[in-house]
Amino acid sequence: MLSRYQPFLRILIELAPGLHVAGGAVKDCLLGLPVSDVDVVFPPGARCIAARFAEKTCGTRIALREDEPDKMTERVVAREGDETLLFDFTAQRGASIEDDLAGRDFTITAMAMPLDAFVSGDFSRLIDPFGGQAAIGDKEIRAFSDESFRQDPLRLLRAFRLAAELGFAIDAKTLAQIGRDSSLLGFVSGERVREEVFRVLEINPCHLFIEAIDRVGLLEGILPGVTAMKGVEQNGYHALDVWAHTMLCLKELEGLFANPREEFGDAGADFPGYLAGGFVRGRSRAALLKLATLLHDAGKPGRVTWDVEGQAHFYGHAAAGGAAVEAVAERLRLANAERDFLVLLVSNHMHLVHLTAGSSRTRRSILHFFRKYGEDYRALFLLFAADTRATVGPKMTPGRVRLIRQAVAEMLRLYEQDLRPRLQAPPLLTGRDLIDRFGLEPGPLMGELLRKVEDARLEGLVFDRDSALEVAGALLKDRG
Repeated sequence: MLSRYQPFLRILIELAPGLHVAGGAVKDCLLGLPVSDVDVVFPPGARCIAARFAEKTCGTRIALREDEPDKMTERVVAREGDETLLFDFTAQRGASIEDDLAGRDFTITAMAMPLDAFVSGDFSRLIDPFGGQAAIGDKEIRAFSDESFRQDPLRLLRAFRLAAELGFAIDAKTLAQIGRDSSLLGFVSGERVREEVFRVLEINPCHLFIEAIDRVGLLEGILPGVTAMKGVEQNGYHALDVWAHTMLCLKELEGLFANPREEFGDAGADFPGYLAGGFVRGRSRAALLKLATLLHDAGKPGRVTWDVEGQAHFYGHAAAGGAAVEAVAERLRLANAERDFLVLLVSNHMHLVHLTAGSSRTRRSILHFFRKYGEDYRALFLLFAADTRATVGPKMTPGRVRLIRQAVAEMLRLYEQDLRPRLQAPPLLTGRDLIDRFGLEPGPLMGELLRKVEDARLEGLVFDRDSALEVAGALLKDRG
C-alpha cells in the first residue's frame, strides 16, 4: 500500500531528523488502504526541507494557502513512472507533535508516526493521544473539538467525504456541530469546496451522502439554487416534488452506472470507458453527470405555470437550467470544458423526451441527435433513462415506459448498425473536390455544400464520390 512512496520517504529520512507523518496517510495504513498522499510535519529547524526534497527528487514544489501563513503547506509533486506522488509539508504547530495533532480536524486523522517508523511499518510507535485508532475500530467520524469547524469550515464537507470514502458514520455530536456551523461553508474558496465535492461524487453510490449533506444544510452552499426546487409540485407524470424527483433520479443513475447493459444492451458496453474519462485529471465524466443530474430540473422553479385544470407546466425549464449551471460552475471554479458539458446536458435533457414521444422521431431526427452531441450521446441517454425511472406519477404507466424503452432501443440499434459506421467514415468530398469540379473559392458557400453533401451521405442518399458531386452540382444549380 505504501511501496510507491517508500524510496522517496527514505530520501527524506536522510535529509532531516525529527520528521513525522500525520493525518490521512497514517489512517490509510492502519486501514490497509492505498496511500494517496503523505502529510509530513517538520520541526521549526527544518523549514527548507520541502525545497531540498524537491531538488533531490526532481519534484515540483507548490505553495498552498499562502494567504494564511499559519496554515500554509508546501506541496512537492514527484513522479514515479507514470504515477504522480504527493507530499505535503507543514511546520509543526506547538512544542510537540502532540500539540500539532491537537489542531487536527477529526480523531481518525489526529494520529502520527515518526517517519522512520512509518516507512518500516512499526505501528508500535503510533502517536494517538486522542483516540483515533478507537474511532477507526468503531467506524465513526468524530470532530476533534467543538471549535473544529470554525477553525476551518471546509471540514464541514470533509466529514461527509471521509464517511463516503471509508463507509463510516458521522457521530451524532459531530452532526449537530455541522448543522450549527453549516453557514460557514460559504466563506470557503470554491477550489477547496470543489475538491471535496468531487471526491464524494466519484464514489458510486453517493446519493445517500448527498442527502445527508443536504439534511444538515450544506448543499445550498455548494450548489446554489437547489433549495428552490424543494416543495415545487409537478404534474401527473410526477408524484414527487422537483427535489425529491431529483434525488431519486441520482439514485437511479448510480444504478445504471453499475450495469449500463441492463438498460442499453450491448450498446452500453463502452459507456464505462466514456464515463471514466473527463476534462480535468481527477474529475470524471461520471462525477460531472451526477452533478448535471442534481441540476437537470433546476430551471423548473422559475418556469412553473398552472393551467385551468390545475396542472403544473414548466415550459422552457431545460434552457432556464443553464443559469443554475453557470452559478454552480462559478461557485466550484470548474474548467470551461466542464461548465460547457454541464450546460449541454442540462439544457438538452428534454431532447430524448421529445424524440421518444412517437411521431416526431424520424431517421433524419435521430441522425441529427447523434451528430449534434457526438460522444456525449451516452451521457444524455443515461440521464434520460434515470429521469424516466424516477418519473413515478400516475401518467407514467408501464405501457408508456415500455414504449420509451422500445424507442431508445430502436435509436441505439440504428446508431450501432448504420449511423456509427457512416459517422466514422471519411467524408466523400473535400473542399479541393469542389474547387476542381466547380471552380469554387473557399468560403461560407463551400462549407454549406460540404455539410449538405455529408448530411446526404449520413442519411444514406449518396454512397460514392460521383453521386456526391452530383448532389453538390444540384445544390449549386438551385442556388443559381
